[in-house]
Amino acid sequence: MRQKYNHINIIGCGFAGCECALSLAGRGEKVHVFDDRDSQYKWNNQSIDFAGKKAFAKTLLRHELNVLDSALMKIENELFLQGQILNSQKLLEQARERVKAHPNIQFFDISIKELNFEEINVIATGPNTDKTFFSYLVDTFGSRRCFDCIAVYPLVKDIDEKCFIKKDEYLFLPFDYDEYIKLVNNIVAKLNEEILAQSNKPVSNTIEYYVFKEKDMLKKEAMLPIYLENCTKPYAVLKLKKIGQYFQIDGFASSLSVESQLEILHSIKGLEKCILAQKGEAREACYINAPYMINEFCQSIKFDNLFFAGNIAGVYGKTESIASGLYTANNVFCYINEKQFVKLPSNTCLGHIMQKIIKSNNFNCSKFEPIFADYDIIESNKGQKHRQENETFLENRSKMLLEKYKEELKNGKHV
Repeated sequence: MRQKYNHINIIGCGFAGCECALSLAGRGEKVHVFDDRDSQYKWNNQSIDFAGKKAFAKTLLRHELNVLDSALMKIENELFLQGQILNSQKLLEQARERVKAHPNIQFFDISIKELNFEEINVIATGPNTDKTFFSYLVDTFGSRRCFDCIAVYPLVKDIDEKCFIKKDEYLFLPFDYDEYIKLVNNIVAKLNEEILAQSNKPVSNTIEYYVFKEKDMLKKEAMLPIYLENCTKPYAVLKLKKIGQYFQIDGFASSLSVESQLEILHSIKGLEKCILAQKGEAREACYINAPYMINEFCQSIKFDNLFFAGNIAGVYGKTESIASGLYTANNVFCYINEKQFVKLPSNTCLGHIMQKIIKSNNFNCSKFEPIFADYDIIESNKGQKHRQENETFLENRSKMLLEKYKEELKNGKHV
């Protein structure tokens, strides 16, 4: 018999946290929400240009949220009917007000530093998670399952392709021991000039971090040796991926200045005259390594009364975060009421996103890319002659599948 819980703790009150809290509270559950970031939300005014099937994927996800009775979609629809200008900030402000005013929700304007594993917890803190709390998560689950930066690899052009070994869309540059040590020494020199001289620590998962840790860590992480021509295996290998007219240097994220990055690259054969189109970066953001942390129901593998939702679990965007919060709320509700979890239909937008998060090899410290609504299901109905017919078909199919999902939630079998 499962332990009875008096309330559910939701840590974080962004899009995912608000949706999760309002969804559970609307079903009569008592919810405690913890968030002290009223003045710390950062808004990105840059819009993403979703074209073609990407734009429709976003539209389809919104359609699915309406079918699933999303609390935040209801708020957005209300604002629209009132003739108000719709934007992310306005929607979140309204959602937070609803959370604070709901009779089944207690809002605490405090920052959580650790979890009480005797209670049900939902972590929906997003990429700007409190550093002390995230350090606690790292200590609890390990640094390979929680990481705090996204690596952005540099893009270059005007390289000497004759120096490289070409395989498919990749170019490989072999290094012998002396060439590798020369590169490491160049990075160490720039590390000493820019970072250690200011008593700062190198940022995780950057080339300077690797050489700071140990001589061969750069080789192990960014320049892993592989067998090339004639079954020879060099000491280390630099890997470049062709992206349009540019080449991405895999594993070479860096927090060094553009000038230092260029000097390091120009010291490498074949890159002596390259132009740096996009510098390497290590953007600070907190995520969990989802495939190793949660199951397909957003439930922690290690603690069955712990759930994750939103950006910290690897989704990107307002609508995706709302969807993640709603799905997590459904699973928490099943858990509390000792009912079997209900799987999302895989050929819906929301179902596809969750499967992509859990089953892909996308999540690792050096190659993390958050998931958004852009998925292969758009191509699944090629028999339709016209785009409008295809979109209508997919919307109707999503509605049918999700209505069945809702019915299974309502009449779910007890565990």
